[in-house]
Amino acid sequence: MKRIIRHAIFWGLYILFTVGIYYVQEPNLGLHITYELASLPAKFFAVYATLYFILPQFVLKKKYGLAFVQFGLLLIIGVFFLRLLVWATVYPTYFPEVDTELIPDNPAKLISPLLDLIIVSSMVVVIKLVRDREKQELDHLSRTKSNIQNELQLLKSQLHPHFLFNTLNGLYAQILEKPETAANMVVQLSDLLRFILYEAQEAMVEVEEDLECLGNYIALEQMRYGDKLDLSYTILGVSANKMIPPLLLLPFVENSFKHGTSKDYEKCWIECKIELLEDVLVLDLRNSKPSFPEEDETENGIGLKNVKQRLAHLYSGKYNLTITNKADRFLVHLQIPMVDQ
Repeated sequence: MKRIIRHAIFWGLYILFTVGIYYVQEPNLGLHITYELASLPAKFFAVYATLYFILPQFVLKKKYGLAFVQFGLLLIIGVFFLRLLVWATVYPTYFPEVDTELIPDNPAKLISPLLDLIIVSSMVVVIKLVRDREKQELDHLSRTKSNIQNELQLLKSQLHPHFLFNTLNGLYAQILEKPETAANMVVQLSDLLRFILYEAQEAMVEVEEDLECLGNYIALEQMRYGDKLDLSYTILGVSANKMIPPLLLLPFVENSFKHGTSKDYEKCWIECKIELLEDVLVLDLRNSKPSFPEEDETENGIGLKNVKQRLAHLYSGKYNLTITNKADRFLVHLQIPMVDQ
């Protein structure tokens, strides 16, 4: 139905345009309207034969020679068909005194109907090709967007078990050593699970909610390490009605515990500062590194690898991530845009 409406609009506009052009040359409105209406069947024949036969069967299959021959035959038939319609309707009504023949002696009289058919057929073919190209581009963009969304969901599904695996390991150790601390950890963990299972499934979450999740994780780890850990966690600024993708900050903080403090038998430290500017969230994260030699897994962990992929997909160069691996510390600087709710 939509296609029929589109075609009707096209032909209506085409008739208005051609009648207007001819009227400027000769102000006889009835003549031009009669001519256009009388010639429509011939133009329908030329246009739709080109559109639904010659274009898909020859042009799109790159059989250009056959397309040229077929279009030439089509024009010959169309010209004489149009000439017949005009000869039978327009001349008796507006030029009864003119004694004209169906097939004129002068071939030049066929040029005008020939040009009419070529112009309208070309217009329709161009419109068709442009629409098909736009549709292909939209389909490609839709598939690309769908693939990115699917990949992001896969990355997030990989992130959650990775995070839970580390947290549950710490909880198990606390159950054996400090049951009271373990009970508090269960409460913190339940809040984290609630966020991951519900809020984090959305494409965007409020900044406050994501920072609350981050705070719960830090509280869990602080209970786990106790006095062994010198922790500084500060948030500067406000983020009213701002949103970010969920769980982008957590892997960096988790990494600072997993690959830094958890492997250092001496005093360890973490400094985490988050600044909420007008439209930008800035994370500055520093943590100590083990004092003994070990294989560096920091940049190759699942969590950081996944969050880098997510950042690349979500922001496509509109973010800033700097990771510095020094002998005694590990530094992360991240800037991501916040959007209005």
